[in-house]
Amino acid sequence: MLIDWFTVAAQLVNFLILVWLLRRFLYQPVLKAIEERERKIAGELEHAATAEQEASREQAEWKRKNEEFENRRAEMLRVAAAEVEQTRSGLLTDARKEYETLHTRLQESLSNEQRELEQETIRTISNEVFALTGKILSELADASLEEKIVEAFCRRLQMAGEDEIADMRSAMTEQKIRPVVRSRFEFGPEERLKIEQTVKSRFDLNAPLSFETSAEGNAGIELCMNGRCISWTFGTAIDSLRNATRKPDLHDDEDTALQQLR
Repeated sequence: MLIDWFTVAAQLVNFLILVWLLRRFLYQPVLKAIEERERKIAGELEHAATAEQEASREQAEWKRKNEEFENRRAEMLRVAAAEVEQTRSGLLTDARKEYETLHTRLQESLSNEQRELEQETIRTISNEVFALTGKILSELADASLEEKIVEAFCRRLQMAGEDEIADMRSAMTEQKIRPVVRSRFEFGPEERLKIEQTVKSRFDLNAPLSFETSAEGNAGIELCMNGRCISWTFGTAIDSLRNATRKPDLHDDEDTALQQLR
């Protein structure tokens, strides 16, 4: 069998031309498209990896900030709770102090009202006793109530302690004015003379006394000099009776107070 070398050569040339044409117009564009696609996929994968890293970083940052926020929120809640407790304690303390102040004021007000009521009661009782005793004495005896009050006052001067005597003597020697004997009734000559004699003998005083009448205060007599006084009043006698009711030895104190009224 004979080989047609011309045909073989022509076919080889045609094959080479076909290979060149396929390589030139088919393989290279396909390979180029494949390479371009690979580069694109690689870029997208790199971008995805970068985005994933960025997302992981942002997630970690968000987690850190969230934890920091939770810590700050817990700290703020703790501080707020402490401030609320402190404010509550302060308000309770202020309320307690205000209550104690109001309670003290109320007690003082009640004490003052009670004291005023007692003083008013004493004044009323002493006035009633003064009027009633004067009426009884004027009806049953020759002595007047004024004479009895003068006698009680003189006994009060005679029973005065040494400290009172020394204090009054000091006041009398310091001033040039007359000592004042004050009462709610007018003194008769005999009452004045008796008081002057008692004062002179008790205080070693030669100066004359000044006698005054005053509608204020309890019924009785007081000797005053330079703001220092010795007095006997129905109020002091009633106080003695009132104090006697608060002591165990009731009868002795009542006898002493009644003795002052006689």
